[in-house]
Parts: sequence; structure tokens; C-alpha cells
Amino acid sequence: MIKYVLPLLFFLMPACRDAAPAYLQLEGQAQGTTFRIVYRDSLERDFSKPVDSLFRLIDRSMSLWDSTSVISRMNRNDPGAVADEHFTAVFRRSREVSAATGGAFDISVGPLVRAWGFSYKKGLPPPTPAQVDSLRQFVGFEKIRLENGILIKADPRMEVDMNAIAQGYTVDLLSDFLRAQGCRDYLVELGGEVRTAGKNEQGEPWRIGIDKPIAGDTKDRPLQTIVPLSGQALATSGSYRKFVERDGKKYSHAIDPHTGYPITHQLLSMSVIAPDCATADAYATAFLVLGLEKSAEIAQAQGLKIYGIYADANGGLQVQSTFEGR
Repeated sequence: MIKYVLPLLFFLMPACRDAAPAYLQLEGQAQGTTFRIVYRDSLERDFSKPVDSLFRLIDRSMSLWDSTSVISRMNRNDPGAVADEHFTAVFRRSREVSAATGGAFDISVGPLVRAWGFSYKKGLPPPTPAQVDSLRQFVGFEKIRLENGILIKADPRMEVDMNAIAQGYTVDLLSDFLRAQGCRDYLVELGGEVRTAGKNEQGEPWRIGIDKPIAGDTKDRPLQTIVPLSGQALATSGSYRKFVERDGKKYSHAIDPHTGYPITHQLLSMSVIAPDCATADAYATAFLVLGLEKSAEIAQAQGLKIYGIYADANGGLQVQSTFEGR
């Protein structure tokens, strides 16, 4: 999720001293979150600078916190704003996922997200039903399109927000860079979204943890399961950490674009395994909105694997999954 632009901080270190060539590791902060890249390169090159450049490239395209970015200019109807290749790729993939999920994934939902207090302004009272109804007229993926790089809106007051897919796309971009440099063993993780290739330092598939859904932010994050992953991507969307609480009631950050209201079902976490991270990221968001039954149907049709954690009638945690962890 691209939230805001931060100076990029990098730390390069051997991830395994005994390997030849060594696995190298880049860690730091970018796009309002943390990242970790582990890779094996026969030349043991430091990719800090090109990684820095790629992060900034995506910020210039899709960061809502950069007033000069392509997306910011499009949202304020700047006549000179033209989509770059990254904006175009994410926009097209977004529309595909929107169509496949019946609009459960929708990059025009930003006004409702802000109204519920999950964006720039915090601590706002919940919107009234009249306010929700008013904002819904500005939501609908079928009301926006790209023509020759220009964003065409059914209403000029509409906006786009690619936070629910841009982070996954960034992981893919970084992964593609490593592969182009000849790296065949790597892990790229940004804000919890992951893509891997080859094997880890122990010569095994990479081991990716899925958090147990515990409410609130916590440094101690117990794992629900560990997933062996190689040549695929995994993304998780959860309603248990990102929420606002007002008058003793919790509101999930997952907004249903059809109703304009936060989800109320018992699905707490949805993880998706897909060939690329943008796809996994977008579908994880959509599936959290749809719930387990509909998500399972769509996942099967799209060839995706899912791991859903939900609360049963007694408050216990249950799992419905099409892949197994360890």
C-alpha cells in the first residue's frame, strides 16, 4: 500500500555467510512501510541504488501523498496528466479483478474510505447514511476508463486510489528487476506482500508466515501457519488490525463498494497465492469484502489458492484453505 513518500533507508548485509555466493539482504523503509529483499547474485552486487530508483518511480506514478504524481494530478483533473506504463498496467489489472469479482475490488472507492476515517483524516465521526449515499455516486469501476493515457471519468469529482494493488505491483517490479539481473533465488517483501523464486539459504522453498488474526498493532505477531513458497506470490488482507473504533463499535477498513459500509461478516484474514503479487494483492482485498463462500468460487475459477481465517459462533478461530501450511 503506497501511503506516503519516505526517504528510503537501506541496509545491505550477507544473509548467510557460509553460502557461495552469499545471499544478500536489503532492508529499509519505503512507501510508508518496511521492505526486505533477500537474493543470491553470482557477482554479489549491491542493488540498493536501482531498488531506490524503482521505489521512487512507483511513487511518482501512484502515490496519493505526492501532489506531483500522475495519480494525484489525474484526481484533480489536471489536463496535462498522462498515464505512464506503470499506472496503465495497474489500471488494466484493476479493471480485470473488478470484473472478475463483481466490483468487490474497486479503485474508485477512495471517497468512502476517507469518509470512514481510513485515509488522510483520522478521528472523524462515522458518515451518516445520507453521506454514504451521496458518496456512492462517485464509486464504480465501470465509470472510469483510460483513453490514450487520459483518465476519463463519468463525473469529474471521481478519484482513483490504487493502494490495494500498487504495493503488490511494486513487489512484482522489484522481482522482475532481480530476475533480469540473473538472480534465480530471491524473496521480495513489502509491507507483508511477498514474491519468491528459487530456494532460500537452506536450499528449501522460502517459508512465509501468515499472522494469527489478533486485533490491533502488536510487536509480538504469533503465526497462524507457515507457507512454503517458491515461484509464486502471497498477499494477505485482514480486518483485525486496521479498524477505527467509535462509541464502542469497531469499523473494519474493508469497505464494500456496493453498500458503502465496512464489512460485517466474520472473515478476519484472507491470504491469496497467485503467480504475481499484484494479482494476489488485489484478490486478497476483494475476497475480504466478499467473504469465504463467494471467494472460494472465484478463486477456483481464477486458479488461485486461498487461506481464510474466520471467527466461529463462539469466537474461536477457524480456517478454510485450499493450500496447507506447516
